[in-house]
Amino acid sequence: MVPGHLKGGPVSEELSRRERKKLETRQSLLAAAMALFHEKGYDATPIEEITERADVAKGTFFNYFPSKEALLAELGLWRVEQLRAALDVKAGAPASPVARLKRLLTLLQAEATRDGHLMQRAFAARLSQPLAHRAGHQFLGLVHELVLEAQAAGEMRSDVEPEIIGDLVHLLFFHQVIVCHHAGPGTRMTREIGPMVDLFMNGLAGPNWRRG
Repeated sequence: MVPGHLKGGPVSEELSRRERKKLETRQSLLAAAMALFHEKGYDATPIEEITERADVAKGTFFNYFPSKEALLAELGLWRVEQLRAALDVKAGAPASPVARLKRLLTLLQAEATRDGHLMQRAFAARLSQPLAHRAGHQFLGLVHELVLEAQAAGEMRSDVEPEIIGDLVHLLFFHQVIVCHHAGPGTRMTREIGPMVDLFMNGLAGPNWRRG
C-alpha cells in the first residue's frame, strides 16, 4: 500500500508550491528584463539591475539563465506566448483569421517601433542561440496556423500552399523591422500595416473575405 504522503499528500503539495515559485521567479526576471531593455537598452542593462528589479539575489539569475544572451532568447519564446494569447478569440480577439493576422502584424509593428534595437538583437541571437531559433520557428508556426484557418474559412485562396503565404506574411513583418531601423527608435510609423495587408489580400483573397 502506498503511504498517503507519497500519493497527493504534503510532499506533492510542497513540490507543487516549489514549482509555482520557480515559475513566478522566472516570469519576474523576464518581465524585469523586458522593462529595463525597453527603458535603457539591452547593452546598458546589467544583470544586477534585472535581479534588483525582479527583487531576487543576483545569484538567482544564473539558476534560470546562464547568461543575459540566454535570457534574451527566452524573451522571444515568452513574447510568442503573449502574442498567441492576444489572438485568442475567447479573450476577445476577432473571429476572422485575417483580422487576427492584421492584429498580429499591428502588434509587431508597434513593437518594432518601440523596441527595434531589441528585436534586431533577438534576430542576431537566432544565429547562435537554439532557444532564439525556436522562438522564430514558433512565430512562423503561429502565422501558418492563422493562414490555415483563413483558408478553411474561405478568407484566403486554398490553391496556394499555406507555407508560401506564411513566408510572404513573414516578409511583411521583416519589412516593418527594416523600416523602423532606418527611421530610428521611437519614430512614429507614417504607414500603418493594415492597408498593406489589404493590398496583400487582394491577390490572395478567397470568396468569403471582406475588407475591414
